Amino acid sequence: MTLQPRPNNPIQHRKDQVRKYTRNGVVSVAGGVVGGVALAFLFTNIWLILGMVIAVVGGAYNAYKVNQIINHRDGQ
Repeated sequence: MTLQPRPNNPIQHRKDQVRKYTRNGVVSVAGGVVGGVALAFLFTNIWLILGMVIAVVGGAYNAYKVNQIINHRDGQ
């Protein structure tokens, strides 16, 4: 955490947003897969399916948000 104010640079803002959504995508996919596998070993295989659904939905949502940011065109 920094004490300096956030920059007003729109390019830097989009870079920060891409980093945020990329990190969130990796966490949701890894968490869904690892959690699903771990719970499948402990309980039933329905948890594995649920974990894979969470991984796919979380990864797809964050990939969509990153794609929107990358394809953004500034008004001229």
